[in-house]
Amino acid sequence: MAHRFENNPHSTEREENTDEIHQALAEYLSRRPDLGLGKMLLNVALEPANPFNPRARRILKKGFVLVVLVVLSLAATFIYFNLLTGG
Repeated sequence: MAHRFENNPHSTEREENTDEIHQALAEYLSRRPDLGLGKMLLNVALEPANPFNPRARRILKKGFVLVVLVVLSLAATFIYFNLLTGG
């Protein structure tokens, strides 16, 4: 059976299985602490880090706090009027 990428100049002779690819990707991401879903969520919720003091606490963004409060109040209103009242 012919290799389907045999004309690709960047292809290698050996094929990698999914375990090897997963391990290589995990190693790459562990060397890059600036990438990842957790970092993205923290950057959405927190003010930017202080470049002169990276250990300083980051405070919550005001917009994020406002959105959380609005969502929680809407959820509380929904629960109160739809689940707790016997109307």
